Amino acid sequence: MQSTKTLILTSIKRNGGSTVDELAQALDLAPMTVRQHLSALQRDDLLQAEPVRRATGRPHYVYRLTQRGEDTFPKRYDRLAEALLQEVSRLQAGEIENLAPDEKASLVLRRVADRLVDAYAPKVRGRALEEQVATVTEILHSDGGFAEWEKTESGYVIRDYNCLFGRAPLQDGRGCEWHFYLLNRMLGPGVRLEPAEGCDPPSSGCRYVIEP
Repeated sequence: MQSTKTLILTSIKRNGGSTVDELAQALDLAPMTVRQHLSALQRDDLLQAEPVRRATGRPHYVYRLTQRGEDTFPKRYDRLAEALLQEVSRLQAGEIENLAPDEKASLVLRRVADRLVDAYAPKVRGRALEEQVATVTEILHSDGGFAEWEKTESGYVIRDYNCLFGRAPLQDGRGCEWHFYLLNRMLGPGVRLEPAEGCDPPSSGCRYVIEP
């Protein structure tokens, strides 16, 4: 069972920021209990409070993760680096001849995705779409540290709140391109990224809609 402090950090990560009342309602806790935990998390440099002024009355505060707080959701950059190096070492001169730098990067990323698909194919082949969505979310969660899925009226939604490419040198869209390619190969063509340009704002995470 997760501790209350972990639940608070997770809720703030999921929403990009939360007030005391929002946390109390989401976690079914008394506001005073939430404030006590928030004070402890601030002392540990895991949270910071930002004042938000209202038209009347005293300002209230929105609590957000500090960089140290973000680091409590670890990303597996080591696995990404190892996979990229392996694919680079397998490239043949003829495969990258006359390719622009961004085309070379896209080629390597797609090769990494293809190998992941081959590795996880036995887990999803022939299964119901919901089981496939759960498996793909597990892959994203194992690399980024915080991914969830939910069923909707029209299908499913996967949210990656801690995208592996969020602070990597691939912030120019190739990270979203890689994830989109991976999900399409695993789940079929009924996948779309919302909004289309990726994480906007970045704190909202990546949202992938899957329709049967």
